[in-house]
Amino acid sequence: MSRRQDRITDEAANWLVRAQDSGFSMADRKEFASWLAGSAEHVEEYLSLVAIAGEISEVIKDFDIDELVALARSESFGADVVALPGSDRSVPGVEAIESNLETVDRGARRRPLMWAIAATVLISVSVSMLQFLSPAAGLYETGVGEQISFPLEDGSVVSLNAQSTLRVEFNDERREVWLVSGEAMFDVSKDPDRPFRVVTERAVVEAVGTQFNVRYRGADMTVTVVEGLVDVQSTAGTLPSSNAAGSALPSSALLGVGQQARVTSGEVTVFETDVQEATSWRERRLVFEARPLSEVVAEFNLYNDHRIVISDPELASRAISGTFGADNRESFALFLSEVGLADYERRSDGAIVLRSAQASD
Repeated sequence: MSRRQDRITDEAANWLVRAQDSGFSMADRKEFASWLAGSAEHVEEYLSLVAIAGEISEVIKDFDIDELVALARSESFGADVVALPGSDRSVPGVEAIESNLETVDRGARRRPLMWAIAATVLISVSVSMLQFLSPAAGLYETGVGEQISFPLEDGSVVSLNAQSTLRVEFNDERREVWLVSGEAMFDVSKDPDRPFRVVTERAVVEAVGTQFNVRYRGADMTVTVVEGLVDVQSTAGTLPSSNAAGSALPSSALLGVGQQARVTSGEVTVFETDVQEATSWRERRLVFEARPLSEVVAEFNLYNDHRIVISDPELASRAISGTFGADNRESFALFLSEVGLADYERRSDGAIVLRSAQASD
């Protein structure tokens, strides 16, 4: 087991114990929801521990974190696994838990109980997250570093990246989502009678049943297809409602798996892309290939309260390639220093200031 997985297991165990504490405050709930939303692995590990805790509760009345972690790390739990929806990773299955905890004998009642526990956890998580949303108004927003996933009424699922705003407008005739700004992944439930549309001021993205990512920040809009087909139509800066019926849009493209469309100045340009890289934000990873440092820094600032600041324009235009943890701006600054691109200093307000390395010579 990797150090990263060890850390996730420890964190999940701590959250499980804290969640059972009657003093679990609203601030704790917000922190818990944020931790869960940070990675699919967090949710998977927490549900695994909940299931294990449910099975051992009659054997170990007052189990502690160390006992729980030891069980979670047992290799024997890998004998049988089931995949969580929307994830390529796995968690211990019910049969594996039952076969490895033979000292507990509750017969056929154990499986419903375990799924009931898991369902309870998911409901609790949803309640915690929805306190920071406004689903009644169809408006969903995230702040610095916040990522959330939530179902829509048609069964589609939205994953919303940090500092994003989304408005949902569903009725009997249409499924329409407005990405006001930010980035989101859409896992669309099939409904041929009601195509699913994601609208921005630059383009309309339409699908029946598929999975795709839309990024819209400032003048930059990209659409990446993970599964199925989507149609991208530019609106050339004009909202779709203002177009006359049957009028031709300036540019459009039909995208398949592994393709990305960039919408600029009314034109839709299609590229082949690495889907894993394009959607790495869901794992809080930032992947860049020859991107200006200014854009890289802007991405880091989506996830961190304390900003990174570039001190001179020449440095801002320098190209950067690499993969970085979205929450680890210190390591990023150290990387720039080690490759000789920039020096850095920490200000009293917590900001990291980058300056050209040669400026210190």
